[in-house]
Amino acid sequence: MEKSKFHFLIQLRPLRVALLLCVLFAIVIRPEIGTPMAYSGWPFVTTLLMPVLAPLFFMLLLLDALMSRVWMSEARGEERKRLRLVVNMDLLAALLLLVFWLPFFFTLGG
Repeated sequence: MEKSKFHFLIQLRPLRVALLLCVLFAIVIRPEIGTPMAYSGWPFVTTLLMPVLAPLFFMLLLLDALMSRVWMSEARGEERKRLRLVVNMDLLAALLLLVFWLPFFFTLGG
């Protein structure tokens, strides 16, 4: 049986795909270190909104990984493989988010 190009995304399910796309968007539009805050227009999204949302995305990824691991404890066969993929993708995305955003947050502290 031939797998479609989107089999990977189908296994993750729509809400997880949306979360991963939000994380990718947060990584791509991370502001440069030292960029002053903007309170209107598009710079508002990159300098004020994304620094607020990035930690929330991080926590959502960890919560999803935890809940997928809980469900995996009772799953067997293909469902277990799917949940292992979900946990791995969540943890990888959380690590990438942390690596890209941590320098920005360190500069805010001092």
